[in-house]
Amino acid sequence: MSAIASLTVIPRDSITELARLARTSPSSFRAYLAEHGSRARQEYDWSGYCMLYVLTYLEERGIDLEPPELHAESEAINSAYGLTTLITPAPRFLAQLDPGAHREEELTAHFEDMGMDFEESGTVGLDTLRLLRDSISELSDDDVLLLHIG
Repeated sequence: MSAIASLTVIPRDSITELARLARTSPSSFRAYLAEHGSRARQEYDWSGYCMLYVLTYLEERGIDLEPPELHAESEAINSAYGLTTLITPAPRFLAQLDPGAHREEELTAHFEDMGMDFEESGTVGLDTLRLLRDSISELSDDDVLLLHIG
């Protein structure tokens, strides 16, 4: 079974409507997302599971990319769209997501703990951190990055 990670930039003021549609009409949700969202500048080329494991790696280190004020909306969107994280522009994350602040060996060990043992896992982890950092740094104050793994 495979998974794909996608990054979509959406206007922050559309989050409430997106969450409402997720609760009431999943097909309308997808249409609304397509109409109001735009693909992030960079695409993720690795398995969505790799993105998921980097997110769990970050959470274990106390780095939760999703702001608490979007928790209810995120839960609604997750119910219709699958694993989704809403990320707002947050300069404090940029240093924490800097690949230079993480050791490749730690990422490799985390991937192994998650049952994904392959030679490039450390490199994949660093690439994923770089993509997250760059994608967040490109957000305007009115944007939200919708990270979907499915």
